[in-house]
Amino acid sequence: MTFTEIQWTWRRISLPTGETFVVKGYTFNPWWGCLKVSEECKFCYAEDIAHHYGHDVWGPSTTTTRRFFKERHWEEPLTWNRQAEKQGHRRSVFCASMADVYEDHPSVHKERQKLWRLIEITPWLNWLLLTKRPENILPMSPWRRGDWPDNVWIGTSVGLQERAEERIPYLLEVPAVVRFLSCEPLLGPVDLSPWISQLQWIISGGESGNNARPMDMAWPRLLRDQCQVAHVPYFFKQVGGRYHNSGGRTLDGRTWDEIPAEAPIRNKIIV
Repeated sequence: MTFTEIQWTWRRISLPTGETFVVKGYTFNPWWGCLKVSEECKFCYAEDIAHHYGHDVWGPSTTTTRRFFKERHWEEPLTWNRQAEKQGHRRSVFCASMADVYEDHPSVHKERQKLWRLIEITPWLNWLLLTKRPENILPMSPWRRGDWPDNVWIGTSVGLQERAEERIPYLLEVPAVVRFLSCEPLLGPVDLSPWISQLQWIISGGESGNNARPMDMAWPRLLRDQCQVAHVPYFFKQVGGRYHNSGGRTLDGRTWDEIPAEAPIRNKIIV
């Protein structure tokens, strides 16, 4: 059992004694590969990882395929689900760190159908689906507006104001229990005031890697302040730099690790 170090998949649970403990999450990739669609994608970390392992899976369907996995890989979330049920609290799964679930690539249709079935039989896992293609969420998802699973959290990437205006309206059409934004890499100031009251979570952070573009700390501060006014959980992932931990995680002298509250499951209270 391997947990992810992506901290926005972690939950911090407070005990009656005043102590806290961390419930770490997972990363699951139904496939590898994608096509860059906006400024945030320019120095994609996932593309670099794929190239490091010799996989040419970034680009259009006319020139590139995607990397797929055997059944053993698909069985891992079933194990996580059983363990989470036994422990009595959900675990979060970021899906997919090396792809976009809602990419319109002809070779991924079969795998996407497998993913929907997997999500439905793992109710003890919160599936965090993050996309740069929110216009495809409703057309490509199998659930109708009245039966959207409460273990599916839907997010879209917003690194610039232009992307916010383009993508958030599509996101708000989705009846997910949690609709969130990943403002990472944050490339400029973003005003969320037209939509923030309809969102349940904001994540932001700077870029990391050899070509990391610098982030003005006023930009995450603006998002944090908007979240506080609207009472929306705010998570600050990183300042950014050569490595993901180069600049640390503090904003105005503290870390910001807020996440949305859990939904109940199977008539049990999830702490």
